[in-house]
Amino acid sequence: MKTPQQTGTPHGRGQGTLPLVSIFTITYNSEEFLEETIKSVISQDYANIEYIIVDGGSTDGTLDIIRKYEDRIAKWVSEPDDGISDAINKGILMCTGDVVGQIFSDDWYADQSVIGRVAEVFRKSPEVKALYGIQDYIDRDTGKVMFKWGRDSDPSEIMKRSYIPYPTLFVSRDVYKAIGLFRTDHQVAMDYELMIRLVKHTKPYFLNYTIACMRAMGVSGMQYVTSFKETQRALWENGHYFAAIMMGIRNTAKFILIKLGMSDVLFRLWAGNVSPKAEGPR
Repeated sequence: MKTPQQTGTPHGRGQGTLPLVSIFTITYNSEEFLEETIKSVISQDYANIEYIIVDGGSTDGTLDIIRKYEDRIAKWVSEPDDGISDAINKGILMCTGDVVGQIFSDDWYADQSVIGRVAEVFRKSPEVKALYGIQDYIDRDTGKVMFKWGRDSDPSEIMKRSYIPYPTLFVSRDVYKAIGLFRTDHQVAMDYELMIRLVKHTKPYFLNYTIACMRAMGVSGMQYVTSFKETQRALWENGHYFAAIMMGIRNTAKFILIKLGMSDVLFRLWAGNVSPKAEGPR
């Protein structure tokens, strides 16, 4: 594991300081897209960033890419893990910043100003404990934006629908101390389960700006049935029994659409449910 590099920039949550923003990326055999992810982080115009990479023991060219940018990475480790949730938890625990965010190895930040915009909200508003924004959902083959994901919502609405795309989420580091880390018994919808606990703790601030880009389809996109089961279980185990029942009904309808070969209809419904209510500045 590489020793952290100090920026020398003051950090904290006061009005006159720049908060240290920790960003981590989890990887496993990610050589196809990892370089783009790394570049999107190290090219940010915000100076006070701690960048961390947690690799699961890759056997392709992933480690060569990491070493290529080693001088811009504060810490990295490559070792076996017990799945995505375990890897994310490792990343969170390695962070030392005032604010913590994650960008997956298949995703990238939308532009160079993203982290600066996020940090400014936390700097000016100490009451903000969590922030999220908009994510572009990108077609892998054409590179075109399929739809935008993320909208300003009340906590009760966030629990019904996944309005918070995880790569756009930034939280104060003490939030994880308060709500706990990712549950390792959730391997697909673990971010949704975390959001349920998050909105019990605080109302996330919505930054009406495109923060991240995600390629279709992620793990949860390919494992619909597991995702359906985990989202319903997450609601039930967190005491939202009626919402869990309604989620079960919706998930059954989604499963029927998939079995009938109507995934395109499901996709359009999903886009309609999670897209911003009004276009942001981007």
